[in-house]
Amino acid sequence: MLNMKCVRLLAGALLVVALAAAPRGDAAGFSLYEQGSRATALGGAFVAQADDPSAMFFNPAGNAFNEKFTIYGGAFLIVRPTADFTGGNPYPGTGDTASMKQSAYWIGNGYGVIPIKPGSINVAVGFWTPFGLGVPWQNPDTYSGRFISQRIDLRQVAISAQLSAKLADWIAIGAGPEIRLSDVKLSQNAGALNPYTNRFTDVGHLSLISEGTPVKWTWNAGLLLKPCDRLRLGVSYHGAVDFDYTGTATLSQISTGYPQFDAAVASKYPMNKPLPASTMLQFPAILTFGVSYDLSPSLTVNVDANYTYWHVFDETVITVQGLPTKTIEHGWTNTWTIRGGLGWQASQTVWLGGGFVYDVTPQPDEDVGPLLPDANRTGVSVGAGFQLSRMFRVEVSSLFLWFHERTIKTNEANFNGTYKLFAILPGISLKSTF
Repeated sequence: MLNMKCVRLLAGALLVVALAAAPRGDAAGFSLYEQGSRATALGGAFVAQADDPSAMFFNPAGNAFNEKFTIYGGAFLIVRPTADFTGGNPYPGTGDTASMKQSAYWIGNGYGVIPIKPGSINVAVGFWTPFGLGVPWQNPDTYSGRFISQRIDLRQVAISAQLSAKLADWIAIGAGPEIRLSDVKLSQNAGALNPYTNRFTDVGHLSLISEGTPVKWTWNAGLLLKPCDRLRLGVSYHGAVDFDYTGTATLSQISTGYPQFDAAVASKYPMNKPLPASTMLQFPAILTFGVSYDLSPSLTVNVDANYTYWHVFDETVITVQGLPTKTIEHGWTNTWTIRGGLGWQASQTVWLGGGFVYDVTPQPDEDVGPLLPDANRTGVSVGAGFQLSRMFRVEVSSLFLWFHERTIKTNEANFNGTYKLFAILPGISLKSTF
């Protein structure tokens, strides 16, 4: 028979999630939420369940209930089978088409939980990939958006040590410092008006690579409540960071076939030599809260909401010595993500899960372009876990993510058109308990 206290608490918690997420939909952008296969199988709705070491990312308080030394880690691929662009008027025109290069990116994670006082006070150490971006366009030397971006690669890794404590059977907390490491690569062509042809012509290729690995730090924290046997409530937070990247840029000259024009360009710009360069990128804080409820001893439903503070991503300024400073206005807005998942313990050794995610992009139309074409997203996920022995477990999952078709008519760089993308994120995780 259902506990009426649990039912009332569950109804109240779900109402809070629904009201919070109603105005908008998601974090989207270039944040990554695939930090464990079990959680991904549940659509990322894991902040209130948090019952494996990936709780380091989803909710540090969850590791307080761990009674044994446990390690957990894995990897995900990001594959885009579809990533197409169709031009719009006035530029580049309705006859223009392009596609992103078919490539796969991988992201990794690894966690370890060390009991200090088993089932009460634990230390956890681990890493994950909270942000990343890869946008490589096919035929970069002829692609119509090459003067805006031919390719961008952005990587970021988080490393953390956390302390979690169970204050009572029904409440736990966890927190720790979070070190971030990141690098970035950008490339585009430079153009100029050729007086001999009266056409805008490629005159150089600009490549910018950050040097070293800048290090920043922030913090994370979580709270997990178990007000009754079937119900769990969770809240977690990851802080924001700003990265200052320094490195070198090289502007390699492209011959136009007109020697006098090439000489004029070479006299105006510093060609074919390394130039000091710098830029800064802002990465948002993320607040997550959720509900987990056991419908039966073997069936659990989870619902989460993420609030991402994307307002910090307002502009990017790229400075290259000897070249004009480039300022890109972004103007992103804070957004919610809604996630849900259903997990079924089919037998003592087999677990099955499924989930969904609905995203609304924080990116305004003016900022959508070759550098980052984001859009609203709908995703579904599936996964399974298999207990191979008392010590070893393997989990697999896959997220299927549809980017809603998005037509842009007001791009700030006057590069308009329609973007259509689809991504698959398969992953595998291994867990060992000692």
